[in-house]
Amino acid sequence: MKREDKYLSSSLKSLLNERLSSAEEQSLKDEGFNVKNPKRKTAVMIALYKKAASGDLSAIKELISIVSDVKSDAQSKAVIIIDDVTPKNI
Repeated sequence: MKREDKYLSSSLKSLLNERLSSAEEQSLKDEGFNVKNPKRKTAVMIALYKKAASGDLSAIKELISIVSDVKSDAQSKAVIIIDDVTPKNI
């Protein structure tokens, strides 16, 4: 890995591990998320979760890749989309 990439990676890890401000923490609590010792990484995961819950397929795939133990793309799990909308004239 290039020196710049290593620096960028370590900087990003350090930023994500910073504690949220009181206002940001209160905002999460107001939304119903009760987390202990919230860090920026927690806020990013919650934002990704909200996008996935709204139906954003790329956010769903990203969440699956984060929580999955699968190491290679060949073994990745499929996303099943269930269309529960029925025609009105039935």
